[in-house]
Amino acid sequence: MTRFSEDQLEFARSKSGYMDRDASIEFLETMDIRMSVGHWSAGDFCDRFAPPGYHSDDPGFASTFEAQCRRTKAAGISAIEIHQHLFEKSLNGEIDWPALERARDGLLSELGLTVTACNINTWTNPRFRLGGMCNPDAQLRREALEEVRKAIEISRALGISIISVWPGSDGADYHFQIDYLESLGWFTEGLITLNRECAEAGIRLSIEPKPYEPRELYMIVPTAGAAILVAQEVNRSCGGTNCGVTIDFGHQKMEATTASTACDLAAYAGVPVHKFDINDARQGRNDQDCIFGTLSLPESVEYLYTTFVRDYRGYYSQDQFTYRDDPTRAMERSMVNFANLSLKAIRVYEQRDTLQSAREAGTGPDVLDLVSPILVG
Repeated sequence: MTRFSEDQLEFARSKSGYMDRDASIEFLETMDIRMSVGHWSAGDFCDRFAPPGYHSDDPGFASTFEAQCRRTKAAGISAIEIHQHLFEKSLNGEIDWPALERARDGLLSELGLTVTACNINTWTNPRFRLGGMCNPDAQLRREALEEVRKAIEISRALGISIISVWPGSDGADYHFQIDYLESLGWFTEGLITLNRECAEAGIRLSIEPKPYEPRELYMIVPTAGAAILVAQEVNRSCGGTNCGVTIDFGHQKMEATTASTACDLAAYAGVPVHKFDINDARQGRNDQDCIFGTLSLPESVEYLYTTFVRDYRGYYSQDQFTYRDDPTRAMERSMVNFANLSLKAIRVYEQRDTLQSAREAGTGPDVLDLVSPILVG
């Protein structure tokens, strides 16, 4: 089975020139290429240079979940991701069931928004500053596991099919600070327990790697290869392939590899990619989370081409921090860029047999003879 039907490919062939907002939305819907937004991408943004927030001087700007949902919809996107803490009475506190039910039956229904994934926050609360599932305190490790268990309950109530674990505070700032093997064991053992519970609930568990930040030296799964290795061990212990990976475009740039190679490494290892996070960044820099398709055009097209060849049918979720810009405009721009670059990737996809022949020649110009007219046309 190929990623696109003949009718879809015929629709793509009918496109010429640049697609604007409306054409981009129609294109993604017709091609069944699904986009979502992390709720944080639709809110205010803080960093150590502007801790109050870059929009904190605007009394009309709200960072409530409702405001984030409305901005997402205004950007032309009908799917959103959450963190489990959005529906807790306090940070890492009890689940706020009335708030969840109000959102599910009111706001989300009103806007026609699908909630596609639940991400885990075990780093904002200062009690997790030394780690979540890898904290040196066994009680805090158990509390971190409970955060994922709360996410399972929230996901069941909202019909969410993926829980993604990005272990923000798990890792080290200095050499000698942790026994990496011991910490990796804690992390994997916790995920084995949680994966069994997720599988029973019909929810897929995903691991998101990142080289560093907020930990300064490394995070517990610093590379895509590390996350894939852990997912393999989780699946070996549990049976099946319920545990997979989340591949973030910018994290792979930090790693100085590519999202394409991470995608294929997961395929090689037999580990599913449950979710892709899209953004853009410069190679080997910090996690810049810029608007998709603004810094790495050939790489972005190759990435999309690879996901199409590997028959990925899940969501591509915007994970971007456009600090100084209107988040609605930034999300819309990312969506439009994504659609236009997806069209280029489909042009290459239709010539994949020719591309394979060019690859067999082994030289750059042979491949570029095919892809360059598509990339710059």
